Amino acid sequence: MSLTLGEVTSPDNLYPPLRHLYGLWRSKLADDGSLPARSDFDPTEILADFLPYITLFDVVRSDERLRFYIRLVGTGIVEEIGRDTTGTFLDELPSMSRIIERAEWIVVNRQPIYVENQPLTWTSMDYKNYSALGVPLASDGTNVDKIFYQMAFS
Repeated sequence: MSLTLGEVTSPDNLYPPLRHLYGLWRSKLADDGSLPARSDFDPTEILADFLPYITLFDVVRSDERLRFYIRLVGTGIVEEIGRDTTGTFLDELPSMSRIIERAEWIVVNRQPIYVENQPLTWTSMDYKNYSALGVPLASDGTNVDKIFYQMAFS
């Protein structure tokens, strides 16, 4: 199941560990609809239990295409997927087409995306499932230049 948050009738429909990030992101939106920037977030605002499950992508526009540089992968994610992908581009990793499609959607639509109970087909831990919330960030309030993800595993 993959939904945009515009289709979710209430944040209560989100997998519980992901609700905090959504509420925090919403609180940073400007009245004129401008997106928050990475600098608008203080790591202390993110509950300590959730920090290990955060990922940050830089959006790189090159040759009329989008690429996604993995700036940060939380230690909890590294433990769950069995590798640290910090410092690589998504398109350099195997089996990332769905994740790239979702990231592109976030950039184009300037809206969060939520996926629930997805298999970890892009790692050797494919017996596990994950839910994820990705929110767009924009240094100028308009052009998405980072994507903030939080993941929860089951």
